[in-house]
Amino acid sequence: MKRSYETMPRVKSKRICQRERRVLRTPRGSFEKLPEELTQHLFGSFSTLRYLGALASTSQSMCQYIRDLTIDTQLVIRPINAWVDEKDYKSIRARFVEIGKLIRSTTALLETEQKLDCVEIFLYELEVTYHKICEKISLRFAYECIGLFLYRVIVGWKEPALKEVFHLINRLSRMKERIDKVLFTPHDANLHYQRDIRQFVTEVFLKKATTPHQRSLWLSLVMNMYPENQPRLIFLLYGPLQSHSDGAGLIDWNLLIQCSSFHSKAAYHKLKDLADVIALILASPRFSWSNTRFIQFFHDITMTPEPWCLENSAKLMYLLGHQTTVKILQNKLLSDKIPEFSHLAFHLAQVSAKNSGECTPDSLHWFINVVMESVSSLSGHHRRNNAIHQMFKAWRENVQSLAEELDDAIEEIEEVRDDLHIAISNLSAVAQILMESAANNNSSSHRNYTGNEE
Repeated sequence: MKRSYETMPRVKSKRICQRERRVLRTPRGSFEKLPEELTQHLFGSFSTLRYLGALASTSQSMCQYIRDLTIDTQLVIRPINAWVDEKDYKSIRARFVEIGKLIRSTTALLETEQKLDCVEIFLYELEVTYHKICEKISLRFAYECIGLFLYRVIVGWKEPALKEVFHLINRLSRMKERIDKVLFTPHDANLHYQRDIRQFVTEVFLKKATTPHQRSLWLSLVMNMYPENQPRLIFLLYGPLQSHSDGAGLIDWNLLIQCSSFHSKAAYHKLKDLADVIALILASPRFSWSNTRFIQFFHDITMTPEPWCLENSAKLMYLLGHQTTVKILQNKLLSDKIPEFSHLAFHLAQVSAKNSGECTPDSLHWFINVVMESVSSLSGHHRRNNAIHQMFKAWRENVQSLAEELDDAIEEIEEVRDDLHIAISNLSAVAQILMESAANNNSSSHRNYTGNEE
């Protein structure tokens, strides 16, 4: 059965390069152009795209002629069809890169609108080959090739021109219409279509970005189309993927919802892409998110599609780093969400120790510093003590729950026993850190008191 997929629609664009008269008059005489078929044969059979680029730099008229050959004919595309049959990925990728470089060099002196016209005409000419790549290799590889071509064309373009490129690709590919189809339907519907959208946006725009500045530009343009649905859009583009072969490349919407232990299958690498893009948003002046907006975004994404297991929320916080974690915990405390703070802190302790590979006092210093800095935002000795008290109360409740679970466990007994051991070991390590800190503080106070007496 023929696979269905979205394609670039046929477009009719004006030719920016009008054909010159057949007779070319020069100081050395008058020359008649070779028939176009013969020229294509000569250039296609005996010249590389690099040589065509060099030839285009010899004169303005030759540049125009090479540009016409590149965007209006199958001269540069024809070899790709044979490589598709052979599945020669390396040659196909290299060809799209060279085509992009050639179009960039032959359009360097044109206005942005004319450059975009050349890109549009080439994509129109590419349509048959694009279909063939989709059918015989994969849709993702076709997107990758479009991205390779596009990024060689736009090297050195200014931001306003890059925005025009985005709008052109959005229009030709009907990208927004396709995102709408998956963003406003149940998360477990159209899973294969979700994969295609994710691959299109990441392969054509995001993955090829050479700098954080450029990546943030593409990301902001995509996100600005959906100001009310950004958490779900980010999950669609960067959420964890299914691991099993039957679901390769499909978004795993349920992975972060449930976890039965600290050995949750939601490994750190599954959340790293999500953490990296959130860190990019927070660091980019292009977004300029306030603390309130970020807290709301974090809340919404950890509720996508349903509330996450707290351990997975803690993992994401750990990956986001010290300052971001403090912001989240401080918001819980200042909003009087003490139970949420307490249980999140418990899971942060397990995540912090687990990430270091062993449960020792040294492995929990990060956790202690985060909690202390967060609690210090509270005014009043009583409120700070209450927050600490509630955190250890939550720790005790989780240990008791694990002990009860161990008594009732029929399967996965070893896993539950390990979780209980980790929770108790981390608790003793935290107690050791706090006792040492208290002892040092008392010692310092005693020395100061003795010095004053003397």
